[in-house]
Amino acid sequence: LCATIAGAVAHAALVTDVGSTKEEVVAAAERALPESARFCGGHPMAGTEKSGPDAADARLFAGKLAIVTPTARTSPAARAACAAMAMAAGARTREMAPAEHDRAMAWVSHLPHAAAFALANAVGMVADEVGGLSGGGFADTTRIAAAVAAMWRDIFVDNRGALLSAIDAFGGELAALRRAVATGDAAAIESLLARARSSRARVMR
Repeated sequence: LCATIAGAVAHAALVTDVGSTKEEVVAAAERALPESARFCGGHPMAGTEKSGPDAADARLFAGKLAIVTPTARTSPAARAACAAMAMAAGARTREMAPAEHDRAMAWVSHLPHAAAFALANAVGMVADEVGGLSGGGFADTTRIAAAVAAMWRDIFVDNRGALLSAIDAFGGELAALRRAVATGDAAAIESLLARARSSRARVMR
């Protein structure tokens, strides 16, 4: 795409993106676009599981975080314009290097989606038995599993190194909980659940 638009990019134009991975996208854009192109990677963390024009929401960015991922090549003007555009839509901004962004997103965005997809598939194995019986817990934890599969396929492949590390850590925590449940170790179960509550609070600060 960047190669396609390279010839049409005006000297003063800001070029950015809204993707969930940055390192490969930014590198590809900087290879394809002319030196005069004012490219700065961006990731507004304001998506939902919905897609298409009917899902448009004028307040989508309000109060949300928009990450800006400039590199050494990014001009000060592009960096400022990318942040200003996000703030104009109501978002607050934070700068991160592309690789740093991808490592962080593997944990706080890509892993939760992977877990939601896996959970929905696991419960789907008994859908005939439990259909119509789910409450808020299943709905809340699997909402994002309704997202577009093709988009998340690409995200998982693009950020597979960091995502695999996060999936392995998640698997270890799930295995620890399984062992505690299997042995009826109430103290271990309570400890794991209490630590989870504390961990969530630290991440959500």
